[in-house]
Amino acid sequence: MRFIRMLAGLLILACLIPPLVLLAAALIGRWTGCEVDADAPHACRLLGGDYGDILYSLVHFGDNAGAAIVALAAVLVSWALIEIAGALGRSPRKNPATQTPASSRNRERGS
Repeated sequence: MRFIRMLAGLLILACLIPPLVLLAAALIGRWTGCEVDADAPHACRLLGGDYGDILYSLVHFGDNAGAAIVALAAVLVSWALIEIAGALGRSPRKNPATQTPASSRNRERGS
């Protein structure tokens, strides 16, 4: 079960990357006053360099956000079903017998 949880966590992280990249590109464009467009790269001067092509590439990578969100929903539903099936397949845990406090044990020894 540990492997499935690790795999689900990695898949969730992978599904969150495209929307976060799209958000980052939009925020960078907004903060720098650049026009971010998915149709064509625009000049974006920042710290003496032109970063319009990089923002354009980030937006195109972020176009996968729709598919990534659908995949994220599928991963979450699958993970929930696997966890439920695992919980139903396990036998219930037995309550361990409560241990007697140390002060009441071995009274003959004077403890």
